[in-house]
Amino acid sequence: MRMYFEPEDADAFEAAKALLIRRCTARAEHLDPLVVESALNFRHHSVDGRLGFWTAGLAEEFLLSYTPRALSATPDEAGHVPEDLRLFLRWLHANGLADPTGDPLADLEIAVSKASSGFAAAMADERNFGVAKFWVMNAFRHGIDPTDNAAMESFLDEIRAGEIDYDEAALEEIAARHLVGGGTPERAVPQLPVSLPPDAELAAAAERTQVVARLRGLVEWVGDGRALTSTGQLKLADARELVDLLDTGDQLDPMIGDRTYRTQSSADLPVLADLVELAREIRVVRVVKGKLVRVARNARLLRDSLALWSAAFDALPSPELVTEGRTWAPEYTVLFGDIIDVVLPDVLNTLYGFPEPMPVVRLAETVWLSFVEAVWFADLDEKTEAEWRQGVGADLRRVFATLADFGALTLTTGVPDPMFRSDLGPDGPAGFPPDTDARLRAALSSGATELVALTPLATRAVRARLIAAGRHAPLTGELTGAEPAGLLGLLAEHYTPETAETELARWLTAHGGRDRGLPLLLDTVRHCPFRTRARAMLDVLVQSVPDGAAMLRQLRHDQELGPLAVQLLVDNGEAAMEELSEEETLRGMTEQFIHLLEVGGPDEVSAALATIPPDEARGLTANLLACGHPDETGMAELREVFARRRPGHATVHPLAGISRSSKKAPKKRRR
Repeated sequence: MRMYFEPEDADAFEAAKALLIRRCTARAEHLDPLVVESALNFRHHSVDGRLGFWTAGLAEEFLLSYTPRALSATPDEAGHVPEDLRLFLRWLHANGLADPTGDPLADLEIAVSKASSGFAAAMADERNFGVAKFWVMNAFRHGIDPTDNAAMESFLDEIRAGEIDYDEAALEEIAARHLVGGGTPERAVPQLPVSLPPDAELAAAAERTQVVARLRGLVEWVGDGRALTSTGQLKLADARELVDLLDTGDQLDPMIGDRTYRTQSSADLPVLADLVELAREIRVVRVVKGKLVRVARNARLLRDSLALWSAAFDALPSPELVTEGRTWAPEYTVLFGDIIDVVLPDVLNTLYGFPEPMPVVRLAETVWLSFVEAVWFADLDEKTEAEWRQGVGADLRRVFATLADFGALTLTTGVPDPMFRSDLGPDGPAGFPPDTDARLRAALSSGATELVALTPLATRAVRARLIAAGRHAPLTGELTGAEPAGLLGLLAEHYTPETAETELARWLTAHGGRDRGLPLLLDTVRHCPFRTRARAMLDVLVQSVPDGAAMLRQLRHDQELGPLAVQLLVDNGEAAMEELSEEETLRGMTEQFIHLLEVGGPDEVSAALATIPPDEARGLTANLLACGHPDETGMAELREVFARRRPGHATVHPLAGISRSSKKAPKKRRR
């Protein structure tokens, strides 16, 4: 039972959704299946797609935004939705399906209660509707059945003819929101778990950065306030003082050739000017009545070096990062500056989580492709295009140098890891245009090159951004306090074998070591109500401990886990099907049918039975139902399906090809 599906894996998601609805509503008799379906659709069609991940904010969004937009019902008809959501969330937690990185159930219930007070008003406000719902509800209001196509077409004709009144202002607002927000959010690329030093170590690193020292020095210099010029700039005398005090490196009265150019304004000192603007952006100083003054309520931020560095980092993407305060810059530099707020986060997200430094040339080529898509001019000749591409690459390297000074990146020179060449070539999965691919293969085959990587400080900050955007960004060690079911479920679906092994080892250490922790994990697998999920949990467990194969052999005779252990032993080549006892064979076949029922639904089981002659099928199903398989819920569902008529002929071995795992092989991704 997986709780995460790729957008293109629609059939598997629909089957899982049907199973969850069937099991959930069977436990909660008065729970509306439509609410469960809506909640699962809401989470699947999201940035991260995790069905079991819920926060207070997501619960509020579902009740006050998603449901009013998507559910065609009056406030009275939908009055049960908040309570149904509460019951669904309780069921997820009770059955070990809740993502352990989400909010605790108590916080979710509080959020549901708070949102409930505004739910009816949100459902009644037409401005919250989607376009389709707007017309459906208007049809209902005029006595039209929206499922009657002919009646709806006639109704829409009357609207076009101006014969029916509707709220045009509300429709315009709905259309504008749809235009800005689009439809279904684009699914983000899953991130691999990262490791971070303790916050104390990160704070010490932040303390050593220039930006923290300069921000503190600036605020201390501001003191009780410093008068500004009529244009809002630092006075030139003050600027000269600060250049030395803060060691900004700005050049005063620069000499070009044999001529000295007098600095006329603090705006001519780009590093200092950017620092003052940064301090204003993060609200440690502000302008009041022509004076630069400290913001007293943010004094605590200045004392917290890690928080201060992170705030400064979050304020970085701006055109000035590219133009560096130059009064003149090439057109491509100006254009690159205009899109840096989009490009830079993408670059940082690309660097995030990579175990090895990335070749700068690879990023430069992908940034150029983004630049072309955003601002490309079709009339550039080949020579000018090459100049612009090289110029944008130089701009990117200059940004990297600034970020390295900031403490966000490390720049080195060395031979790139082979992984950065492995997806290139005419048939490579990277999918670059031929000229880009050729340049990259040449650049990455010539020995040492420029390499770039995020520092731990930047990794922490980028992770915070990803989480704020609703993305899943696992952190090694964050699951040490998780419940066993949440731990194993998350490891099975979102962790690599290496990171799962590390996370599991930390969890065991935090729970009294292997002798105390391992029984807790095995009991969780035993009590998992979904056999496909139990199999995936057991699989990740045995793959993450040193003696997993021996553990499986011991579990072969376990009443609850035996059928799963046999499946894994056969799949791993540790046992041959011919070696199985009659009892193991029957329970193994039953296990397969339960997996098929969970993954494909009752119709898939009926289809499998339809290939078996009726007499054989009756004998087989009777033996399976009497084999003592431990999954009572699955057996009850199978009993209902087995009661159907099933003609045909069996064509496959009973232990071949039906067992499923919720763990998917990692997809190759373009970075």
